[in-house]
Amino acid sequence: MKKYILILILSLSSSGAAEEKIKVCFSDPEKIRKSIPAPEESLIRLINSSSRNINGAFYDISSMPVAQAFINASKRGVNIRLVTDSDNLSGKAIESIIDSGIPVVEDNKQGLMHNKFAVIDGSTVYTGSTNTTDNCAYRNNNNSVIIHSSELADIYNAEFEEMFSHGVFGNRREVLPFAPLLNKYYVKIDDIHINAYFSPENNVEKIINSRLKKAKCSIRFMAFSFTSDVIAETMISRFKEGVTVEGVFERKGSNSEHSEFTKMMIEGLPVIKDRNHRIMHHKVIIIDDSIVITGSFNFSKNANRSNDENILIIESREIASKYNDEFSRVYKGGRR
Repeated sequence: MKKYILILILSLSSSGAAEEKIKVCFSDPEKIRKSIPAPEESLIRLINSSSRNINGAFYDISSMPVAQAFINASKRGVNIRLVTDSDNLSGKAIESIIDSGIPVVEDNKQGLMHNKFAVIDGSTVYTGSTNTTDNCAYRNNNNSVIIHSSELADIYNAEFEEMFSHGVFGNRREVLPFAPLLNKYYVKIDDIHINAYFSPENNVEKIINSRLKKAKCSIRFMAFSFTSDVIAETMISRFKEGVTVEGVFERKGSNSEHSEFTKMMIEGLPVIKDRNHRIMHHKVIIIDDSIVITGSFNFSKNANRSNDENILIIESREIASKYNDEFSRVYKGGRR
């Protein structure tokens, strides 16, 4: 089906409203953080505080603490509905959720249902790179974003309904009854602009590429999987034009024939492999210290053409600063 592009404008003032309306969470595999909230703990707090309903689309639900939070919320009367990938419909956590009576819909398609988002009480959206697994919570580098916006929640709920109620996954052509939401592009809260897109219908690779072409000063990225020739060639071109381009690749797979790591190294870009003995799972690009691209979308052909994914493009120096801090920490710990 033809899904929708959403372009949301959220704003967070410098007076502290940013912390109230949008929160960035990072995992802590090195166990060095003290004040930054962790993704899984933040998600569990959201589940525990819910009073009406939760719609969740998660590629993999194998964390027992998250599963138990869903079950407890359901027992106290919260309407829980979940979507997951067919390949991950077994294991203690997801089976306990199903056994509790919570409805779970699987994608049953060749591509992945690779989202990691939840909509809580129609007012809050949780999304990012973090799967609901022990590895993603405690061993892998990940990030998630929590945004309080009923308008954003409405559109993520519509995306959820496509999958849960209509069984539509990765289909570009059909138009479902809620197509009028296609015209819902802008939401304004204060000053910050957030563009949100879904693959495969929005050609996310093209959207990311167009943003990279507009970079004036710098491009920094952290990539679990980076096999997109289009995005890599634009980064190389911008580097040759004088834009600072730095990046961290997840070391597993970085030397494969499909990875862009070797090509970038040959072209002289200061790209490195991470040192995390588990997984550097971020899918993040920071542009001009003011724009953050993050979500479930790996920089790959499958993410663009086959998988169900989502990204946020957040225009905020405050938020970009938080991601730059994470980039600097991971980059300094990396190696060629």
